[in-house]
Amino acid sequence: MLREFCNHVARWTRRIAKNAFGIRSPVEWGVIACPLVRRASFLQFLLLGTVAIVGVVAAAKPDRPQYEGDCVFCWIDGSEADMPVWSSATGGYTHQSRDERQQVVIDQTLSVRRGETRTFSNVIVWIRPTRRSDIEVSGKLVFENCLLLWEQSEHQQTRLRIKDGGTLRVTNSYSFSTNPYWVNWEFESGATVRLNRFVGDPWTSIWGAVDYESVDYSTVKMTFQNDTRGSNVQIRNAHHLWFEIFPPLYRSVDITLAPRQQWADWTIEDMWPNTVVQVVESYIYQRDISLSRGNHVTIRDTVDGLSIGWAIGRNVPGFVECEIVGLGTPGRDEGTYYANRTWNLPAIGSSLTLINSTLERAWPTTWGNVHLVVRDSNLVDPRVWGGPATYEIYDSTMDHAAAYAGGSMYLENCMVRYDLEIKGAGSTIHGYGLRSLDVREPFAVLELDGGQYLELDSAEVPW
Repeated sequence: MLREFCNHVARWTRRIAKNAFGIRSPVEWGVIACPLVRRASFLQFLLLGTVAIVGVVAAAKPDRPQYEGDCVFCWIDGSEADMPVWSSATGGYTHQSRDERQQVVIDQTLSVRRGETRTFSNVIVWIRPTRRSDIEVSGKLVFENCLLLWEQSEHQQTRLRIKDGGTLRVTNSYSFSTNPYWVNWEFESGATVRLNRFVGDPWTSIWGAVDYESVDYSTVKMTFQNDTRGSNVQIRNAHHLWFEIFPPLYRSVDITLAPRQQWADWTIEDMWPNTVVQVVESYIYQRDISLSRGNHVTIRDTVDGLSIGWAIGRNVPGFVECEIVGLGTPGRDEGTYYANRTWNLPAIGSSLTLINSTLERAWPTTWGNVHLVVRDSNLVDPRVWGGPATYEIYDSTMDHAAAYAGGSMYLENCMVRYDLEIKGAGSTIHGYGLRSLDVREPFAVLELDGGQYLELDSAEVPW
């Protein structure tokens, strides 16, 4: 899945910026993520020259270079009162003391039913969940001139979920997490989304048929799920565009991905049924690809790097075993060059081939009747989504690892940048020889709803 490790990357680069250069605003580093398809022979890129523009949100400046490079949000510098500011105390954003807008608090119980409209205008909105549940919108939800601050106590605790028939409209607004926990917005089939001068860090996903428009230097962080169909996606002048693309199940793809970190037009119209993705004059920050069942993906001549997701699950009877070795080089986030290499997973009819391309990071995930082993890899957020799946990882680096819903994971001689998350009764992570990637900041352990982390005294797989 996506990808969602992007916020972890942000925190890592914030530390670098803060410690090495004294930068107050966060830096997002674009090697990972969850987030996908590198564009291929079927995509056309037209590089555009620099053009004077109307800026983003209230803090906009007319020069495009402020948006370029790895420092995605450095231009959010407190120069305007309605901008958020970075808080080193919480590891996220907050409002400025001079921002005099009214503050309101909502939680996961907010819902907008069909035929209803809920509008927030010129306010600071704190989203403070009291339990794990989503905000569901089947009517119309509007934010105008707002600052949204998500104050969760665990990853993805409360997603903003726009359902069939629902509409989300965000104008002249910011949305950021107040802490390191990931924020996700989900756009379900039948949803309508309109973003205009919107800036923020939520990772968003399209499922099925979605009518989506983003204009005027908004942020676009988007996963296209493999069931995308009948969607119309129009993006103009995104200051930051990061796509994760899941090809449809059982589809083979042979592509050369277009250069990243350039202003470009980009049209995708033959990836999913009856779907057009039209990108105009936008800054293509990153583009990665994620594989699922039946995908055979070949990536050629992508030397500037990409990251790979791999969804490895089996929901039918019959336990299968899969092994992946050498997805990137542990700890080398700048990438590993492969002249010609193939990774095969015959148990799910899937394969990845890199030809004259550089692999940066990967995020294999698993669930169901699968035993997955990964060795010697540079990972983002490996996860076991549920039992009876088991997942073993050896001699690798990762930002985050997680076990949910009765899934089990074994980590041996690995380095962890941020945290381990174990959620749900029967969910376990067993660790032997684990170390923190940053000796100054030990990785955290999050045990939720009965999940357990077990530190082992010897190297021994517990199943």
